[in-house]
Amino acid sequence: MIKKLVNWFEEVTRQDAESGQDSSREVATAVLLYELMRADGELNVQEEEAYEQVLRTHFSLDESQLSDLLVLTKNKAAEAVDFSQFTRVINDGSSLGQKRGIIDGLWKIAYADDVLDPEEEHLIRRIADLLYVPHSLFIQSKLAASGQL
Repeated sequence: MIKKLVNWFEEVTRQDAESGQDSSREVATAVLLYELMRADGELNVQEEEAYEQVLRTHFSLDESQLSDLLVLTKNKAAEAVDFSQFTRVINDGSSLGQKRGIIDGLWKIAYADDVLDPEEEHLIRRIADLLYVPHSLFIQSKLAASGQL
C-alpha cells in the first residue's frame, strides 16, 4: 500500500516537473496576489491596477509577459485547492528578502482601495505564516504599506 502511494506521488511530481506546473516562482507569487484581490469578494479597479503594477515591477515584465502571466494565474487559481502548492515553490527558491517583497506586494494590493478588509488581513497573515515570514516583518510591511512607518 505504501509503495503504491509513493509511486503515485513520484509520478505526479514527475508529471508536474515535465509540464512546468507550479514550478515558477512568478506564477506562484501571482496566484497568491490574485487570491488576495478576491479575498473580500469584490474585484475593483484600484486593486487590479495595484496587482498588475506589483507584478510588473516585482518581475520586470513587459506588457506581453504580464498579459500571459495574468491568464495563467487565473487558470492556476481556478484549479488550486490550497496555497501550499504555491508557497512551497516560493519557499524552495526564495530568500527572506524576496518573501518580504511578496508580503509588501500583498499589502499594497490590500490598501489600494483605501479599505483593509478583515478577510484581506487574515489572508496576508496566513500567507506570511506559510512563507515563514517573521511576525515582525509582517508588521513592518503592513505599517509601511499603510503609510504609518
